[in-house]
Amino acid sequence: MKRHAASAVLGLSVFLGASAAAAHGGKVISELPCPVDEPMGMATDGESLFISDMTTRTIVKVRPSDGTVIAKLEATGNTPTGLAWMSDTLFSADRNQDWINRRKPTGGPDLSPIMYYEKWPAGLTSDGVALWMVDVRDSKIHKIDPTDGTTVATFPAPASAPTGIAWDGRRLWVADHGTDEIYMVDRRDGTVNAILPAPGPYPNALAILNGAMWVADYQTRKLTQISLPDDTPYLEDQERRVHMSFEVTYRAKGKGKIVKLVSYLALPVDIPGQHVLGAFKFDPQPTRMETDKWGQKVAVFELGEVESRTPRRVRWEGDFALYRVRFQMVPDRVDGAKMPARMEAYLADDVKYDLDSPVVGDLVDKLTSDKRGTYDKARALYEHLAKVITYDRVGGWNNAATVLKRGTGSCSEYTFALVAMLRKAGIPARYVGAVSERGDEASFDDVFHRWAEAYMPGYGWVPLDANAAHGRPAGERAAFFGGRSNRHVVTTIGGGGSEQLEWTYNSNEKYSAEGEVTLDIQPIARYRPLTGGPAAAPGKAARVLAPDLVEPEKSSAVRGKEGRLGDPWIAAIAVLLAISLGYAAGHLSRRPAG
Repeated sequence: MKRHAASAVLGLSVFLGASAAAAHGGKVISELPCPVDEPMGMATDGESLFISDMTTRTIVKVRPSDGTVIAKLEATGNTPTGLAWMSDTLFSADRNQDWINRRKPTGGPDLSPIMYYEKWPAGLTSDGVALWMVDVRDSKIHKIDPTDGTTVATFPAPASAPTGIAWDGRRLWVADHGTDEIYMVDRRDGTVNAILPAPGPYPNALAILNGAMWVADYQTRKLTQISLPDDTPYLEDQERRVHMSFEVTYRAKGKGKIVKLVSYLALPVDIPGQHVLGAFKFDPQPTRMETDKWGQKVAVFELGEVESRTPRRVRWEGDFALYRVRFQMVPDRVDGAKMPARMEAYLADDVKYDLDSPVVGDLVDKLTSDKRGTYDKARALYEHLAKVITYDRVGGWNNAATVLKRGTGSCSEYTFALVAMLRKAGIPARYVGAVSERGDEASFDDVFHRWAEAYMPGYGWVPLDANAAHGRPAGERAAFFGGRSNRHVVTTIGGGGSEQLEWTYNSNEKYSAEGEVTLDIQPIARYRPLTGGPAAAPGKAARVLAPDLVEPEKSSAVRGKEGRLGDPWIAAIAVLLAISLGYAAGHLSRRPAG
């Protein structure tokens, strides 16, 4: 199957290079011709590999150092599939049989088969206590009693075309030939903790031997040994280079004029998966640069008066190397690492979070009361929002309690709800805002996107995009829990309202109005593919990714009668004026829509 990237949708820190990313997991260690034509299942006895072959209806024993076949067994059916090794016994399944065979390749009488009560058996493995079967008919993973075949537990496969399965001593790994990915799966409930790229287009059988994974590819007929994840916090891959611009146009409409207009543009910085290539260009030059209370750099433009029919525009542009980012989080590592000091600001309440609301508190207690650590709590909150909140961009940006009661929300409202729930659970949380490439490489964005980040000890600030995960299968939901695609430029990192940006992202403005006038605000970002230019120079990943909070630099902007759309009186006046002028209310003011 043609390889395609799973969408994945991170804060202030330095970053990891692509070469180091390859060592994080999925790196090809060795590659051999597969000794069979149709590899369907694979297991190991701790020294050799056993591979089932549907072409010859055999099971071969293979020396992994050179791929030599050192023994051959006849399969008991016409379509042999999964293999598992446990207690000196080789378990073998067949797609068209309702039982699992048990034999003793090392000697001794074979055992009687056990029943298989599900549908189409494929991949098979053992954790030393139970068998785990991939069923391709209904895309599920079944836990099976090895003594009688009873199905003990079931959960959905990570994606819709599962194939092989293996056990690494702590977690399951499940391959999928539709996504060309291999998923690390928690056997307790099927939660996907990490995702590796498959080494070929049709990963069909898996086995883990001596701390590495063996993958048999059905299409290429190769037997590949790849690395398992190490302690690198995250990986970057799928590099893209883009030229991006962001601008805001201001137009006064009515009989009066806008005065004391100050525009604030948030500026991107280097973060995991996002590397700024060179200096930004501005038009016009900003009056000054400021840094808000969250450490966000902001270009400040004092524009003064805006009269009717005389628009004003502010703009920045720059080049970026963008990567897909994945934090391959192991729950035990998160829970075993120490939370850094000075995280109180990311646990505090604010107007959009409403942490004292019983709606927030009761739900967090319900979802986390049986969870043992930071990872499990964060994952439970994320999964809940991804399942129960439906995207609907109406009604402004309500607080977390309102969103949770209503059951719908924009991307910003998803974000406020998740940040609030994480903080209520004692997990530091914040948000990031971005401009996004919409479809084609040359595109524009006037909708934008925002998502939450949680601080995971041992990994740092990790993206959690519950909005993007809504309605997706387990594997894709996992891609948005600790991942971001290469189609976003993050402009804004914040923990709540600030003097410069308030609760917006990308841009903000403050002004006063004289007379009957409204201000039309039109932000837009544009993407173009970048050819050539300076090379990205990723640095080494930081172990502590918590930024210091800084006091905001004082602004000389005069707020006066602020013309923010959030002011209900100004909004009402704007609507009435729009009607009188014959304009639709939706055209009066354009703010970030997500």
